[in-house]
Amino acid sequence: MELKDAITSRRSVKIFDHDMHIDDEALYEALKLSTDAPNHGMREPWRIVHVSKDRLGDMSRSVSRFAFRNEPEKQQSHFDAVTKLGGLLVMIVKRDPRQKENLENHLAFGTYAQNLMLLLYEAGIGTCWKSPEYIFSPKVRKVLGVQADEDLVGFLYLTDLEGKIPPKKPRHTESFISEY
Repeated sequence: MELKDAITSRRSVKIFDHDMHIDDEALYEALKLSTDAPNHGMREPWRIVHVSKDRLGDMSRSVSRFAFRNEPEKQQSHFDAVTKLGGLLVMIVKRDPRQKENLENHLAFGTYAQNLMLLLYEAGIGTCWKSPEYIFSPKVRKVLGVQADEDLVGFLYLTDLEGKIPPKKPRHTESFISEY
């Protein structure tokens, strides 16, 4: 697959209506290859927690009791959706107290994540990035092992590419460019 084709055809796959299985070997290969992302000072500010398919239910129950406190229907809905995935990645970036370095860390994490999503797409693994409001909850962060000097930036849902891949939505390719 050509890089240009991967960039223009990769989409977030939001079909979670069947029991999915992914190739963990391909996943771990992509996780490792993605570290070739540019990052300032070689700080490599990313950290990933892999929640394998067999642990999704435990993770959902632990997270949703804080994310959806006193909302058993939402807790069950979360469990039902998440346990159909092929796995999940908890996406964590190292926070830096220095403003410039913190920005650089987040930008580097974005390049790591883009590399990862493209490599997974090439390997036949669909992805969908989720950043729900509850990622900022101290109790959810604690359940997921996020340290005080880290930001939980979201979850990468891992799916298969079976079914319908959403069509490409129009992009604004001209209006964002100006000249000095």
